[in-house]
Amino acid sequence: MGQLLASEKEQSEAQVAIGSLLYSAMLEAGALPDVAVDHYLLANPESLDSRAHLQDHLRQLQGHVGNRAPTYLKELISRLVAFSDEPKVAGLVGLVVSMVMETAYASSRGSVRSRGCQVEERRAELQDVMEEYLKRCRMHLKDEQKLREDTQRLEGQLSYLLTQLKNTMLREGPSSKALKHWASGAAFHTQMLLHLTRLEQRGDPLVVQAAMEQYQEDFREILPAYRCYKASTVTVIKCRGGLQTGEDPLTEGSVTGFTVVDKELGKSVSVPLPEDAPPGIVLITSDMCAQAYLERLFSPQGPIADLERYFLNSRESLRMKLMVQEPTDPNERLSIVETEPLDRR
Repeated sequence: MGQLLASEKEQSEAQVAIGSLLYSAMLEAGALPDVAVDHYLLANPESLDSRAHLQDHLRQLQGHVGNRAPTYLKELISRLVAFSDEPKVAGLVGLVVSMVMETAYASSRGSVRSRGCQVEERRAELQDVMEEYLKRCRMHLKDEQKLREDTQRLEGQLSYLLTQLKNTMLREGPSSKALKHWASGAAFHTQMLLHLTRLEQRGDPLVVQAAMEQYQEDFREILPAYRCYKASTVTVIKCRGGLQTGEDPLTEGSVTGFTVVDKELGKSVSVPLPEDAPPGIVLITSDMCAQAYLERLFSPQGPIADLERYFLNSRESLRMKLMVQEPTDPNERLSIVETEPLDRR
């Protein structure tokens, strides 16, 4: 019995070790799923650093797609470049750019529509409404009444599309791209509500907080489905070398490393077996290796937990912002993505 327990302990330690090894290799190779919300621009929308960050994103995007992206994507990128000239909407442009970059990369891999058609349609509609709001903001930045009307109308549309996208992901399975776009859309919608509250002056700020709480709950509902989806896309293959001296010729040969394949991302990473690897690693099956990698990917130190923390931190940040007293000067205008009065120059 003692030997069995020791064996189980060694196996558990070996699984943790292989999970960390495979995760580190995928991270170094840039092969982890990208589900992050680019919140840097939302925090500092009008700073020179933020605008430079956005312009760098756009240059990177234009340089990457070249002639490989569909015409509609190249046209959208050109329009986003124009929107980026207006600092007051830089944060919102950044969210759309983040979504478009993922679409462009998927397009270059030939996998834009690799996941359910309904998810892709909802995602495209979401992006259309976000772009439309950017256009209306640019048109009516100096006309608060029209901007308020536009925000009220498009906020409702965006909210409905986010609900549709969430439910479609739960039915069809959420890809990394769909999850990223849903999260970016949720952040975008929250900023619209925040701005609408300021425009209406008597608007209920608790609406914004309630929306963020709802999106946090929605994310927790999506997470198990996303983990199940990722489990279906990740495969680990053991690599074996020649037989060592004294080994049974009927065996398959010594394990020399692993290959991690993520079908969704089109990535394949070779991971050599380190010399100081625990001996139990070679006894773990390929399926157990894949499970160990997923455990590390969804651990508190992984990118998925970072997204969950984003919703949690944003909720707290919004709570603090909404405690700021309303400006008393009716001539003070507010930024699209901030609650502080803008300096009129």
